[in-house]
Order: sequence, then C-alpha cells, then structure tokens
Amino acid sequence: MESDRTIGIFGGTFDPPHEGHMAVACAALRQGVADEVWLMVSPQNPLKQGRRISAEADRLAMTRIAVESLPAEMQARIRVSDYESRLPRPSYTVATLRALKRDYPDCRFRLIVGGDNLESFHRWRSPEEILRDYGLIVYPRPGEDASSASNLPAGCVILRDVALKGESSTAIRQALAQGRHPEGLPARVADYIKENALYEE
Repeated sequence: MESDRTIGIFGGTFDPPHEGHMAVACAALRQGVADEVWLMVSPQNPLKQGRRISAEADRLAMTRIAVESLPAEMQARIRVSDYESRLPRPSYTVATLRALKRDYPDCRFRLIVGGDNLESFHRWRSPEEILRDYGLIVYPRPGEDASSASNLPAGCVILRDVALKGESSTAIRQALAQGRHPEGLPARVADYIKENALYEE
C-alpha cells in the first residue's frame, strides 16, 4: 500500500447523492487537501434520527452512479465505501475514524464537513479527539463564508470556491415526491430513482 496518503472522509446518507456532493469531493482533490476522497455511505446519522432513509444498497448504488458522472481523473481518486455498515451501531464518526486508522495505518484521514456542522460540532462524540488526531476539511454552504469565521477551531482546512449548485438531498426528495424535476441530480441517478420507485409518496 502506498504510504502517507491523505484520505478525505466525506460521510453522509447520500439519499440521494447529488452534484453538490460531487463538487465537494472534486474540490478537495483539486485543492490538494486530500489525495483521495472516500464517500462513506452512513447507515444512519445518530443526530438525524426520526427520518426513514432509503435502503443502503440503493444509496450505495446511486452514489457509485454519481461518481461515474465525473471525469475519469476524478473517478480514479474517489471511492464509494460501505465501511460503516460493518461497524457497531450507532455509527459515531469518531469510531469510524479510529477503525480506519487501525485498518489503514499508512494513511492519514481527515473529515470533510459542511460549515454548518461547526455549530453543532461540540455535540459530536469526542470532538476534541477528531480535531487533534484527524482534522477537518470544511466547505462553506451556500451563503456562508467559513473562512471568515472567527471561531474556527485549530485543525480546520477551508475549501474555497466550491460550486455548490443545485438542490439539497432534502429538496430533491421533496421535488421528486411532488413529481417535479430537481436541479443538481445527475441524469443516471434520476434514472435509477425512477426505475426503483424511490421517494414516491
């Protein structure tokens, strides 16, 4: 195994994955803050209980299809992973990072999060350990400027000029349930959703 690779861990339910997710992964690679990005498809976020999510197999399939929409040089450096599905639940980020560090000792892992997550980061399990041992790659959400925040913790790297066009996963699900065509959904992902009757009311 190649040593000293920096892997950006971009976790989420990806229900569904969209062009914004892909833009973040590509920005991390292009801006040199990660050598690879692993899209970690989560079983369930402990802070987002109460919403039924699509089957993990569907979310993995859609995320792989979304990656296939990218240029070949990006595809080669982005991995879709079901690693968390093999870990004890509930699925806490720090436990995932510890397990990755154990299983891939020659890699350095950094966590990719949206700027809005910084407000609730203190509620995560062992936030100090995450910052100290791994660090964060932060991308501003639309309308945010994370780089100007005065309370950014040490260990944060800011992604700049990320083109987060299109709708969020929540907005995409709502649009599809209402029979509308959402912005930012890769065409082949839209085909998969239609073929498998996902998000229908």
